[in-house]
Amino acid sequence: QTTLARIANKNVRILQRLINQILDFRKYENGKLNLRLSEIDFNQAIRDWMEAFHAVARKHDIRLTLEKPKADRPLSVAIDTEKIERVFFNLVSNAFKYTPDNGSITVSYYSDDKNLTIKVADTGEGISERDLGNIFDRFYQVDRINPKGSGIGLALAKAFVELHDGKI
Repeated sequence: QTTLARIANKNVRILQRLINQILDFRKYENGKLNLRLSEIDFNQAIRDWMEAFHAVARKHDIRLTLEKPKADRPLSVAIDTEKIERVFFNLVSNAFKYTPDNGSITVSYYSDDKNLTIKVADTGEGISERDLGNIFDRFYQVDRINPKGSGIGLALAKAFVELHDGKI
């Protein structure tokens, strides 16, 4: 495959992902986005999701750490796995976008009887107070001069979390 064909193929995948995000967001706005709950071992799921980021972490000398609960037993949760996976990928991808080389990203999670909490922390510059209230707005971009995304990822992540009766 030629270089131009590879670039075109990559751009088509990016556009397809963006279109799917916009369609999902519209479904959410119209009350047509449904949950497909299934019971999973969250410990295994998050380890699998983290695997996708190890290569980019090595490439940028970023220390990627998973802090898990002390108890080493399965953590059974009923979630829409596809949607929560997309939330996770969005949050961790954003952490990589804004973490400088040689920085660190820490993902942690814990569960009580009612809630599962996932945290993503990084050593990037953070979000200004001015932007913090807007980051979940559709198409909002912190950096308007050199945007690093479409501005829909966090809005969709918020929609998916709210479908689970959660907060982000």
